[in-house]
Amino acid sequence: MNHDSVWQLIRYVMLIAGGAATTAGYLSNEEITAIIGAAGTLFTTAWGLWVKWGTSPVRDGVIIRNAIPAVDSATGAATRI
Repeated sequence: MNHDSVWQLIRYVMLIAGGAATTAGYLSNEEITAIIGAAGTLFTTAWGLWVKWGTSPVRDGVIIRNAIPAVDSATGAATRI
């Protein structure tokens, strides 16, 4: 099972739980939309921080191997460092 399948499964679970809460009268459709949107935003922020925790930035122009040219994104010029 790949990551896309896991995220799709999580979305289905959230839809089912939200539908049940709306049907039971606990929350309105607008509240469910706001809660799921906020949860998605918080999770995305937390995931981005977790993935980048403990990493350090790399200076411009630094590449791993000298055999690989660096390509300037503005001009498209390839240079070897």
